[in-house]
Amino acid sequence: MDLTELQAQIEREGFPPGTRVTTRSEPGGQVFRVTRGDGEHGLEILLTGEASKMYGEGPTVALVLGRLRERAETGLPVAPAPGVYVREVFVGD
Repeated sequence: MDLTELQAQIEREGFPPGTRVTTRSEPGGQVFRVTRGDGEHGLEILLTGEASKMYGEGPTVALVLGRLRERAETGLPVAPAPGVYVREVFVGD
């Protein structure tokens, strides 16, 4: 998925005002992060390459973004340290 398409999908998801969604690649997959304006609250989800291949890139990204939005709406966890966030992992079966 190219960056423009991903950004459009993030915008369509309807994240609460004051939240920011970023993504980056790392060994094993792609990390999606949502933070609240101050950066003291946030959550990451690692979408493994295995899960993306098994279920398809589009559906897995939509699922990850939906989960991040839900958590942003209900309250993001406090970051244990600056720039360090609680991480969930989406793996294939």
